[in-house]
Amino acid sequence: MARKPFNMPPKAFGPAEGDPNADSSVFTADDAPEPRQGTPPAITRKLEGDGANLIFLTFTPGQVLRSHTTAHPITVQALKGALILTTDDGDVPLEPGTVVHLRAMVVHEVSAPEDAAETNVLLLSMLTGERHSQPS
Repeated sequence: MARKPFNMPPKAFGPAEGDPNADSSVFTADDAPEPRQGTPPAITRKLEGDGANLIFLTFTPGQVLRSHTTAHPITVQALKGALILTTDDGDVPLEPGTVVHLRAMVVHEVSAPEDAAETNVLLLSMLTGERHSQPS
């Protein structure tokens, strides 16, 4: 990770599509954004809910979400395909079923290997602890 990392705050992902007042919200890999050309991968925030933001990223082979930090703790997990999470501790292969937790401000990068599937989906859960719903 040679580049200087930047801080990615929750608002960097744009407005949420989900309703923070819903009693439950269900998302699948099919809810991820359509792949895009170039770098970075396609990104959409599906939910800005109580305690967490759910952000979906779609990578094509060779795409990289360059080295950055987040303002809150996060979990990342591959929902489809294969990705690589890189931290100062090394590379962690992300395949469906693998979940990684990172503390806030940990420098990390996510990439899709050149030989990855055409569509690779990452679910990023930003653990904000913030309240977004309105009392009934």
